[in-house]
Amino acid sequence: MNQEPTEKLIQTIMQHVSLLPEMREQLLSHIFIKRINRDHYLSLHEKDNFFLHSGILKKENQLSGDIAHFMLEGDFGIFPSDQSNYSFVSVEPCVLFVLRARDIDNLLSQYKQLISPYRDLIFEWAKQRQRRIELMLLSAAERKAAIVERLGWSYNRIQNKDLANYLHMNVSYFSQLPL
Repeated sequence: MNQEPTEKLIQTIMQHVSLLPEMREQLLSHIFIKRINRDHYLSLHEKDNFFLHSGILKKENQLSGDIAHFMLEGDFGIFPSDQSNYSFVSVEPCVLFVLRARDIDNLLSQYKQLISPYRDLIFEWAKQRQRRIELMLLSAAERKAAIVERLGWSYNRIQNKDLANYLHMNVSYFSQLPL
């Protein structure tokens, strides 16, 4: 496995918990790399966890076209259930590190000190979902300003039609709003 990308993952994990060498080796032995091309669907098992190393994903409802979320480099995600109408679609080529749900359960039972940081990660995932609901309470201009601030330089890597969809706006109106 390429050392640099996995090192970024390990550094992200170590912001929340210190990893003993055997924990680190055990964790890395269960991770696999998934690459997806632009405009392709991410295919994983239900409840698999992933870390987006590079690229941008959007979480899109396949029935309505609604975009519920954007994921950027460094974000953590959980693959939706088979009953969900939402899928992850790549906005640009992506590289992800994937940890199967069953492997997470095994690691958490083996290394109890990982449970609390894992819960924090899940809580952060939930807070990201909540941010969209809070955005919808703002005016259109405020919503655009907030998404530009949240996405930073990645804002220009996402099509206006997708950003407008996410913010529940008409794309021409969205484009007329100042940055």
